[in-house]
Amino acid sequence: MSRPRRSLVAITQPYVPGYRVPLWARVVDNLKSEGVECRVFYGGDAEQLRIRAGRGDGVETVWATQVPTRTLTLHRRLPKLIFRTLPRRWRARRVLLVTEMQVSNMNAWLAIASGRRVVTLGHGTSDTTDQNRLAVALENQLNRWADHVLTYTERGRRHVTGEGRARQNQVTAFHNATDTVQLRAALAAVTAHRQDEFRAAHGIPGNAQIDLYLGALNRHKNIDLLVDAARTVFAADPFRWVVVAGWGEDAARLEALAAETGRVVLLGQAEPAQYAAAASQAGLLLNPGRVGLVAVDALIMGLPILTTSASAHAPEFDYLRPGIDVIETAPTSEAYATAWLSGPTPIQIPPSDVPSIEAAADIISGVILAQLEEHR
Repeated sequence: MSRPRRSLVAITQPYVPGYRVPLWARVVDNLKSEGVECRVFYGGDAEQLRIRAGRGDGVETVWATQVPTRTLTLHRRLPKLIFRTLPRRWRARRVLLVTEMQVSNMNAWLAIASGRRVVTLGHGTSDTTDQNRLAVALENQLNRWADHVLTYTERGRRHVTGEGRARQNQVTAFHNATDTVQLRAALAAVTAHRQDEFRAAHGIPGNAQIDLYLGALNRHKNIDLLVDAARTVFAADPFRWVVVAGWGEDAARLEALAAETGRVVLLGQAEPAQYAAAASQAGLLLNPGRVGLVAVDALIMGLPILTTSASAHAPEFDYLRPGIDVIETAPTSEAYATAWLSGPTPIQIPPSDVPSIEAAADIISGVILAQLEEHR
């Protein structure tokens, strides 16, 4: 009697950023424990590779493989199509494909056309992108044809089942998150001595008020507004300092501000252990641009986010309670500086349920296993 073939799951992504490693690693391990072989295949076109290089957070892992990528433009109203060439073994019909929820995703369209099983994964809404009506309609159709849909948040799930008209039992929200285990551990390890050491190491006076910026430094984060507001805040309050944990294409603007004022500490692409001492003393988490997964970090750190109302926030913004976990201002440096100088209102009651990588990975794994069982 022949041995049954091992189930295979191929996950496609533009690249593997560092913050995604715990999520996919747990998914891969969960599936391995059930006898399922899973790999992540990533690759991007020239523009995606440029963005990845600018972010500086791409990593290589034993369970991920970079593959050749081709692009094709069919119509000016549609984004260019992207196709990743997976190894032959992973292109077989029996392989379950977990892939990006994007109209430009040729791997998804071709898999559906050939009768392969497909799970789409993504925001579920297009708040952070400028998609036209045709692109939205096609993405909705892609989700309806998929065997299952995984959305980052409940808002995304409601959009896919509502406007997207997918079946209720076809869509699952996995509650996107960051690695809260590392961050919680880093914060728990902070002592008064470590706080003093951090200040001494970076020349921050003992009576200075620290505020924190955490995340990528790119056009989506409105760094120009942050820099202009910081100049106003520094001029009004000589005891204000900013610690920046992150890097990206707009880092030079903050480097210039640091050289100009001497009150900006740039940690670069930092792990929780490197910025926990600053976070434990900070009053605000500064983010005048798009708020995404940093919402989870803010909830763990107990810091209200100061952002602007005109930013196209990601679905994770819904985790935050307006006026408690997040403060929005008009999208001007003057309004932002005024709210910054006003200081935060301490969070008296923490949220009851903060999303976690572990829970998110377990939900994704559960959906994949259910799909494999259904089509066994």
